[in-house]
Amino acid sequence: MVYSENSTLESKRKAANRLAAWKFNTAIPHALEITLSLLTVILEDEEIAANSDPSSSSSSKTTFTAFGSRSSLALRQAYALAIVRLVNSLVDPLQQGVFARPIAAIAAQIGLPAWFVELRHQATHEDLPSLLVLQEAARE
Repeated sequence: MVYSENSTLESKRKAANRLAAWKFNTAIPHALEITLSLLTVILEDEEIAANSDPSSSSSSKTTFTAFGSRSSLALRQAYALAIVRLVNSLVDPLQQGVFARPIAAIAAQIGLPAWFVELRHQATHEDLPSLLVLQEAARE
């Protein structure tokens, strides 16, 4: 299982490579495209964490600045985009009629946690959520 706590970096990489190869050859369902987006950013995040581990023998350490790692903003943006697309892909097909319904109402109808909708709203209209919050959402 790619999203289980016991999954390895290698199993996630293998799954991402398989999805990417499939996407290269043909159009894939939107749900799989979003899974690939989430998996790709999780992989990047875990690889950065592994490379910044002091006990790691890797020579490609992450560079830190006064604002955190040089990749922190890029990771936050990638996580946020994947989560926004996830929520939109679940809610948009149910957005029917002349007037738009509130996203929160549709999300409640399909059982999507309200905090995902709030996270989507924050990422879209306010400051990007923290990396820790985005990481938690991606693993949910």
